Amino acid sequence: MKKLIILLIFALLSFSVYVSAQDIGSKDIEVKLVKVKGAITANEVGEFDIIVTNNMLKDIDFFIAKNFYSEKWRATADPYLLSVESGFTKTTRLNIAPVKFLIPGNYKIVVNIESRDKSYVKEIPLDVEVIPFGEDNIETELIVNNEIDPRLGSPARVSLENLYNFDIDDVELSFKSDLFSFDRDFDLKANEKRVETFQLDFGDDVELGDYNFNVVVKVGNSVLGTATEKVILAPFSEITEKIFRSNKFNKKIIISKENTGTKESIEEVKLELSSIERFVARFNVNPDSIEKVDGKYIAVWGFSLEPKDRKDIVVTLPYGTYLLILFVIALLIYIIFYITRTKVVLVKKIIDVTKDKEGIRGVKIILHLKNKGNKSIEKIRIIDYMPRLIAASGKDFGSMKPTRVQKTIDGRMRLVWDFDGLRRGEERIVSYLARSNLSIIGRLLLPEAVVEFQVGKKIYHNRSNKLTLLTRPSKKERMS
Repeated sequence: MKKLIILLIFALLSFSVYVSAQDIGSKDIEVKLVKVKGAITANEVGEFDIIVTNNMLKDIDFFIAKNFYSEKWRATADPYLLSVESGFTKTTRLNIAPVKFLIPGNYKIVVNIESRDKSYVKEIPLDVEVIPFGEDNIETELIVNNEIDPRLGSPARVSLENLYNFDIDDVELSFKSDLFSFDRDFDLKANEKRVETFQLDFGDDVELGDYNFNVVVKVGNSVLGTATEKVILAPFSEITEKIFRSNKFNKKIIISKENTGTKESIEEVKLELSSIERFVARFNVNPDSIEKVDGKYIAVWGFSLEPKDRKDIVVTLPYGTYLLILFVIALLIYIIFYITRTKVVLVKKIIDVTKDKEGIRGVKIILHLKNKGNKSIEKIRIIDYMPRLIAASGKDFGSMKPTRVQKTIDGRMRLVWDFDGLRRGEERIVSYLARSNLSIIGRLLLPEAVVEFQVGKKIYHNRSNKLTLLTRPSKKERMS
């Protein structure tokens, strides 16, 4: 009897718990789903707000999207643990993002909301729409010439860019027209850029005209990218260009263009010339324009070439002729200069120094005059100056005494020698002794002398060198 009573009590308790759980799920907890961003590209994140109202008489903690697992999606809640006090409402933001490549379309996802004590569990269905990035989910570009010579064929390239942040397996590329058909399969890594190259060759009997070249990129039955180009199969213009450059003294440049195709061609020839070449260049056909670009001159010719037509542009650079003319002119100038030049040179030198214990007391100076010109010169004058505190008397001059000895306003002595003339190659030497009553200590500066001469009605002045003398006593004098 006692055991029966215990079993009855246990059954009543279990039934009470079961009833309590059912009551919570249906009455006392309200869950509302608000779609914030339900349409996304495969690289974006969907957003939903989950609003929980606790009508119980106790606080409850709820786990949002706990133990969520999907091969295609990732679900995260912020906050992940939602603590809702009795009588309150709280909201958590649920983010839904793809974890792999997904074809655009509508997807259903289920997440759970569960209380900490597991007395409340509810499945929340979500509707997420994956929309395309634009016209293409795999950006597709067909790169091909708009006009193709069917005898030569042409390469074509299909540039692909995976706009997904995920790898795409089993991609099918179809490149077709009425003239050919290509199919290729490959995988694309996340955000990968890829170029597929095709060589287009056509038979001799192909019909000329306009054709649409179409590219379709798909996975299964879903088209992820397309591209179309209109291409013309037509006769072509084939231009053969030859450039000949001679290395002779008179340089010549020949640019030849020939249209060996079957269609008229508009051609342009550009030739770069230096400043000198621009000046000396001679053309068989004058250029349409010559422009200066970055210090160079660009000569431009424009013309049309009919089939089997040829155009020759000849540029002659007569360096030899101009150099010969310049050489002759330079030679004539030299001959005239050599014949008519007048050059008188005056050199100033110190040949002896007189010292005492304190310093320098006198210096002997020579002025060397020479006519290095090609003709005689008349009326020549030498003018020299002595610094202050230095002078010369009549006995201090050599065989050629000065015409005048003058004292300047600033206290210097001015010496003047006059000569009637100086034949070609003739030399004259003037010497004198400059003395000082005081010993010169430090540095002695002797100014330049001047030779003055007349050629025709024009008077010329040439200057000699300057002299600097350090007035340092000898070692023996310093010891004494």
